[in-house]
Amino acid sequence: MKKVRIIDLTEIKRTSLQKFHKYLDKIDCVCSICGEPIHDKPSIDHVIPWSYMYSDDLWNLVYTHKECNSSKSNRIVGESEIIQLEKRNKELVQVLKNLDVQDKHTEELELSI
Repeated sequence: MKKVRIIDLTEIKRTSLQKFHKYLDKIDCVCSICGEPIHDKPSIDHVIPWSYMYSDDLWNLVYTHKECNSSKSNRIVGESEIIQLEKRNKELVQVLKNLDVQDKHTEELELSI
C-alpha cells in the first residue's frame, strides 16, 4: 500500500541505489541494455522506469553502462526486455539463496518471480 499511497504525494524523492550493489554484484556484470561486459563502474537502471512506479525494487534493477542507461531515458521496455529481466531475477534469487542472503529485498525479488 505504501507504493500506491506515495503516488498521491506532491514531492516524491528518489533515494540512492548504492545499497543494491551488494546484491547485483553477485552476478556477472553485463549491461542489460547492450549485452556487453561492463568494465567501469556500472550504472543501475530501473527496467520499468522509476517515474512509472516511484519505487526502487531489486527485481526491477539491473546493471548497465552509464551511456546505455542515459540513452534509454524514460522509455518503456518491450516484452523481450521483460523476459530477460525474469530470467535474470531467477538467476539472482538462486545465487542469493546459495549465499544465504535473506532480507526484505530478496523476499520481494522472490515474490516477483
